[in-house]
Amino acid sequence: MVNLFRLLGLPDPAKPAEQILRGPRTADPGPQNNDSFHDLGKEIWSERTHKLIDEPERYVHYIKPDDLHRLNLDGMAQNLARGDMLLADLGSLKHMPTQQDVCRRKIQTLGEQNSLPIFALNESDTLLMIAGLNMRVDTEKHMLGVAQWSQLSENQA
Repeated sequence: MVNLFRLLGLPDPAKPAEQILRGPRTADPGPQNNDSFHDLGKEIWSERTHKLIDEPERYVHYIKPDDLHRLNLDGMAQNLARGDMLLADLGSLKHMPTQQDVCRRKIQTLGEQNSLPIFALNESDTLLMIAGLNMRVDTEKHMLGVAQWSQLSENQA
């Protein structure tokens, strides 16, 4: 006769349950000597993952106006040409619409100089994004990604 409990993968109530012997436990929630898992906080694991992960090639630059309500865009043209992304947060200038327009024009000029479009990420147009060179933005699905060589147009290659 087939054991129904064994067929279903359940413990058989007719057999006594095996007892797992464990040492005395402490109130410390950290790993114990007899535990069978890896402590990922140990240095050996960070060394292994550091070897597996490549150094980043592209960066995201988040800028916002300084204390004098100016945007420092020095060197951003070179960063955009390398493929970095620029996020400009003008939300701190909500009470100063004229200064917000000045900063918006600076970002627009930077995008035009590099032939890159500027995207508004919120409805109040206070969070602006310029995707770097060879980065594609799908405006229908609202997805951001790196363009493959086959997706580049003639003037970008």
